[in-house]
Amino acid sequence: MSRIDRKDQIIAAALELFRSKGFADVSTRDLAEHAGLSRSHVYHYFSDWNELRREAFVRFADEQLETARQSLAGAAPLDALQGFLRDCLPDSADAGWALWLDAWDEAMHDAPMAEAYLKINGQWQAMLAHIIEQGVADQVFRCQNAERAARQLFAQTMGYADDLLLQPSHAAAAAALDEVMEVARLLLEIRVAS
Repeated sequence: MSRIDRKDQIIAAALELFRSKGFADVSTRDLAEHAGLSRSHVYHYFSDWNELRREAFVRFADEQLETARQSLAGAAPLDALQGFLRDCLPDSADAGWALWLDAWDEAMHDAPMAEAYLKINGQWQAMLAHIIEQGVADQVFRCQNAERAARQLFAQTMGYADDLLLQPSHAAAAAALDEVMEVARLLLEIRVAS
């Protein structure tokens, strides 16, 4: 197996464990056993445990971002906006959502994780800004600064997401989406068809 393949194998195994147990409850021993490798083998590919967690989180976040891009491709701006915001609001206790919080917590103590986390958030905000810009171009939205509006809507949505992680439900996520869309309609001057 090539070095790249082995590293990918370790990251994939780590992600499985992190998604099911969280960062704090996975040890190098757990990972080595799960991946069928020795602990020293794990450290042959990663300088330390923090680097492995960072790389695993970045892969996880990149995959989520790509999935969101694909699901919104070709959608009308208003549909894309609603779809983007809905995807950011957890309606179940999916372990993937907890991984975001684990990474955020880790970022508070690990500057490289903070840098990676902020870069990923920037990519999500850029996708939202692109949706807003498309809506402006199609004359569905009115907005002077798409990046600013994206930051504001993303921050509000993430605030709701944090609360939803504690008590996720379809009804609570739908109510949060309604409230975020209420702000979006004001911020982007979206006219509701009568």
